[in-house]
Amino acid sequence: MKEQLHQKVERIVHRFGFANVRVSNGKAGQITLSGNVGDINDRALLVAVARTTPGVRDVRSEITVTK
Repeated sequence: MKEQLHQKVERIVHRFGFANVRVSNGKAGQITLSGNVGDINDRALLVAVARTTPGVRDVRSEITVTK
């Protein structure tokens, strides 16, 4: 079975060590990231990683930065 787009992005995100970030599908290539990260640079990294994943056309970030 072909890996779903959100599963592909989630696998990559978790490789970076962000276990608190969830990935969900939107419409046709849209990905939504949600959860918590430690700083704004982590959030920017996650959005960039998701955007560069083949098949992703749009990234919506609902990630909260917590300290």
